[in-house]
Amino acid sequence: MKLKEILRDRESWQGLIIILSLSLVLGAVSQAGLIKRFLQGEFKQAFLSREDYPGLVFISLPEVEDLWHNQQAAILDSRSTLEFRRGHIPGAMSIPLDEVKSGNYGLLDTIPLGQPLIIYCEGGDCLTSLNLARLLHDRGFRDLRIFSGGWEEWMAAGLPVEKAEEDAQ
Repeated sequence: MKLKEILRDRESWQGLIIILSLSLVLGAVSQAGLIKRFLQGEFKQAFLSREDYPGLVFISLPEVEDLWHNQQAAILDSRSTLEFRRGHIPGAMSIPLDEVKSGNYGLLDTIPLGQPLIIYCEGGDCLTSLNLARLLHDRGFRDLRIFSGGWEEWMAAGLPVEKAEEDAQ
């Protein structure tokens, strides 16, 4: 049968609908636990609502590199102090999420105002940059940009790295 004939054939459409329906049912059954956890809100921390967080956007490596190269944004590293000391984007500020959440709000006073803020963490499934961006937004910071590729993607691209003095040797 030619494609045009198949598309006009009612039995072909019924078969296609049955296959798609079975696929959806089997997919839902095989992932029932995951769907239940999602519906209970377990994964809510990994999602952002544009209404709740206007001005918070995700940016790509080329955008970060351009802003970094032209010094048009402050770059915030949300990883731990130890990870930051081992290596970070040159010029980045260490604002570890865990320290801020533990009450060290003085770190937020060091963040420059009036320019875009790029926030990154390890990359991959790391959520500290997202959570720091939420916290900063809730404290009045705007023009927040999350580099979800993070340190992992920066390193993989072979871009410049800065380390703490004693760790650089």
